[in-house]
Amino acid sequence: MKTIKECFYKKNKKLIASKWDHYLDIYEQYLSKFHNKQPTILEVGLNRGGSLEMWNDYFEGNCTIYGVDYKKESCLDIPKKLNAENIHVELGDQSDRKFWQSYLKNKPQFDIVIEDGGHIPIQQIVTFEETFGNVSQNGVYICEDLHTNYWPKFDGGYGHGDTFIEYSKNFIDALHITHILDEKSKPLKQPENINELKKLADMIKSVSYYDSVVVLEKAKKVNPYVVDSNDGRNK
Repeated sequence: MKTIKECFYKKNKKLIASKWDHYLDIYEQYLSKFHNKQPTILEVGLNRGGSLEMWNDYFEGNCTIYGVDYKKESCLDIPKKLNAENIHVELGDQSDRKFWQSYLKNKPQFDIVIEDGGHIPIQQIVTFEETFGNVSQNGVYICEDLHTNYWPKFDGGYGHGDTFIEYSKNFIDALHITHILDEKSKPLKQPENINELKKLADMIKSVSYYDSVVVLEKAKKVNPYVVDSNDGRNK
């Protein structure tokens, strides 16, 4: 089984990919579990197409890949250049909710979503809100290049409340929703966005942060409970 790094640095690649080196280890950590499971993949932001080639190589063609890019006609030729009938590319504006609602109507659930689009916070937020519900149980959502959230030229800045970095802090509260709503909490204070947090809580298994990357693993929430060492439930 080839590693992500082997696929990325492969010498006879047809197309070019550009990634921060430490991303490759993150991909390996979360995507290896999909080997031999014919995953369905969505990547947003295709650039020169090399990452689509990398995913296809990594899963040895035993996958279905969807790609979305914005007004980049050259991206439509990627499947032909790779001679890959399992890769499908469409053009669309990731910040347009109507685009996503129309796009997802005839799409299967995605096991893997990689958000590598325009790197503008509103694009990242809209893409997450519109596509995360379409991620399969035990699927993975990866949003990368979050360092741009700190750059004014990408509508970011440290502490700006409307960046995806700040938005993603809701994921932490969602993970702890059981404790936020626990009657033992004194005083009991419900967040203003409690309904959104409850919805997220039902879907999120884990949230992991890395330099410029956040990864969400999806699974149906199971409320935590305490067990003793002689409790039959932990056998």
